[in-house]
Amino acid sequence: MANYRVGDIIRLTRLASGFTQEQLCENICSIETMSRIENGKHKVKRETYRRLMEKMNRFPEKNYAICVDKDMEIMEERVRFEGAMAKHDFEKADCYMKLLKEKAGNSAPTMQYIRRESAFLDFYQKRITAEQLVKILKELAGEIVPDYEKFLDSDVVFPFMEQEIILLKRLAIAYGRAGENELAIKISKMLLRSLRMGYMAEWRKHEISILGDMSFFYQRIGEYKIAAEITKTVFIIAKKYDEGTIIEEMLFNSAWDILKEIRTGERQEEELADCKKMMRKAYYIALARNDKTNLKIFSDYYREQFGEEIEIKL
Repeated sequence: MANYRVGDIIRLTRLASGFTQEQLCENICSIETMSRIENGKHKVKRETYRRLMEKMNRFPEKNYAICVDKDMEIMEERVRFEGAMAKHDFEKADCYMKLLKEKAGNSAPTMQYIRRESAFLDFYQKRITAEQLVKILKELAGEIVPDYEKFLDSDVVFPFMEQEIILLKRLAIAYGRAGENELAIKISKMLLRSLRMGYMAEWRKHEISILGDMSFFYQRIGEYKIAAEITKTVFIIAKKYDEGTIIEEMLFNSAWDILKEIRTGERQEEELADCKKMMRKAYYIALARNDKTNLKIFSDYYREQFGEEIEIKL
């Protein structure tokens, strides 16, 4: 669960929604209290926060409890599912998703999580096309954050909550897979504008992953110089904030994407050497960081795909 600066959330939502302080606080709190809340000088009560956000048609509680039902087995299956997806072990991911669906209650956030993640799983298992993936995620975005499209071509900053950000990141990736890279870039830029306001404590991890995705979107439209600059920025940020895991996973996922496109004929066979080189780099970074989990994931996958071990250079 993300940590937010409540005053910033209220202020940014108010500005994006076109409310003045006077209009928003009417019949809820005084203008002085409203000002102090937005400046972080007054601790907002839960009921006051709820009323302010509802007045702006925001229901953030819907984004908080993902897979937190009465039965903690839901959370356990989610962790197993995400672990299998990270390893690209889609057969196991299928099994865990089936268990998730069986154990899920009536919680709307849980069901939204299942719809979102099972759509990506279906895509990777080639049960649906990229266009179908876009359709599913766009429908889900319409339910969770229906106004996001009006901020795509605007400088207005809207404070998306973490689950909204994850969904829109997924939607951008889906658009990229469907060849609509310009739209994927627009969504990514919108999210970066939002996150860089710093209203969410964990915003850096999302910034890095969004930038990593953008690098590929730009590559696919032939803007290699921009893609290279973004990749350079990602490495600088990751190093500064000790996000080595992000670098490992970005390299590995990039290589996985390239390998998939080589196998489907979207890329040339000659690019296989670069693909293997990227996977080895991911492995070496994990080795330097003593990241035992990713070391096993990377070495197992490399062996499975290429029939050889990663050479350890001392």
